[in-house]
Amino acid sequence: MNLRNQRSGRLRYQVAPRFWIAGGIQFDSGLPFDFDGDPSTVLAEYGQQVLNRINFDRGRIYPAFQVNASAGVDIYRSERVKMRFQVDGQNLNNVLNVIDFGGLFSGNAIGPSRSFAMRLTTNF
Repeated sequence: MNLRNQRSGRLRYQVAPRFWIAGGIQFDSGLPFDFDGDPSTVLAEYGQQVLNRINFDRGRIYPAFQVNASAGVDIYRSERVKMRFQVDGQNLNNVLNVIDFGGLFSGNAIGPSRSFAMRLTTNF
């Protein structure tokens, strides 16, 4: 039986009473796949980057390792209102993550590339 192994970890550090930073890692050993076609068709349809992430000899997707980070600050806090500003970075090492290839139900799945987000939340 060929299963996928996935590990992740996240650390958060409270720098000051209202400021925190966090970082995380994620490792995915890759799913097995069953492909009956010619690998050159994969090159033509998806490109060299996707082809480089697939091991046709073993029938598995190559492992992927991703790094994520966040930082946040509580801008305002009272008994009734709380405002927080947060910045997140996902897949900071910009790994092309082929999640599934030729799956029976999902087809091909590619994870998102490097991304950044900022958000301001208010709770009252």
